[in-house]
Amino acid sequence: MKILVTGFFGERNFGDEAILSAIIGNLAKKHRLTLTCGQYPSVSGPRFITRRGLSAWPEYIYSLTQNDRVILSGGILQDWSYEGITFFALRILAASIFNAEPSLWGAGLGPIRRLAAGRVAAKALSRVKTAWVRDLKSLELFSELTGRSCNYGSDWTWFFPVRQARQAFGNAPVGVNLRQWPDGEWQNAVESQQKHIDRHVVGLPARPSDRQVIKQFFHAATLAEPGSFYEAAELCDNLSFAIAMRFHIALLVLRAGLPSKLIAYDEKVASLAAEADITLLNQNHVADFRVAAPGFIAANEARFAAMQAAFKEYFK
Repeated sequence: MKILVTGFFGERNFGDEAILSAIIGNLAKKHRLTLTCGQYPSVSGPRFITRRGLSAWPEYIYSLTQNDRVILSGGILQDWSYEGITFFALRILAASIFNAEPSLWGAGLGPIRRLAAGRVAAKALSRVKTAWVRDLKSLELFSELTGRSCNYGSDWTWFFPVRQARQAFGNAPVGVNLRQWPDGEWQNAVESQQKHIDRHVVGLPARPSDRQVIKQFFHAATLAEPGSFYEAAELCDNLSFAIAMRFHIALLVLRAGLPSKLIAYDEKVASLAAEADITLLNQNHVADFRVAAPGFIAANEARFAAMQAAFKEYFK
């Protein structure tokens, strides 16, 4: 089978690259893969086509004529940015026109705050026959936009094992992940939290741009440079607590059993915090750090196993 994997890959985003690695790890080697990709491919073997620029659309259309199915995953169809809607929606529509069977696996939908964006997203999702989403908010949004139900799976990073056993934390460092975001509320929350942190900070950037904002708030922080999800998981063994803003770093520290606070800059992080019963830093600056609620890991592992089995059957 020839498969076109569509997403924001090759752009040094920790979450997107982990998703891509997990997808490839669940596809039989007999399949021929093509990926939409930026300047920094993290895998070898598949064929790459340009994700953006003048050649992107001609390459994508040609690839649709050469592939049997299209996989879309990660955070898709959100209107924080223009591309968040147009990139995925237009490619879903194109895939359906060329009979390449667009399907969603472990996808996160939203937020969609504008009426026009919702209409475009609804039109695109109506062309998708097989859909597995990673969180309850996405499940509800899919139904709201299409009038149909979809499957409740989980994020692809549940494919990677994360060690949960922990002993005494002592004075181990605090792990901090921040991202540049225009809303100032979270910045005030981080500033209020600083005086309560009495130990060294290890920055956990998920993109190169995260380094600057972590250093802005924690000048003496050591910046970790995990090259893979496995390496990032190992870093958690040497941390005491965590503050996380990006979705995939937040999910990682929760799975690792770290007492955590999350910064909900959008719905996907707020939904994750609610599911795990974790404090939001921008709601209460000095609330206790918490570990994920009992059942959080087991429930996600069960949903992921169901999605994984369906994925392997679909692409057997």
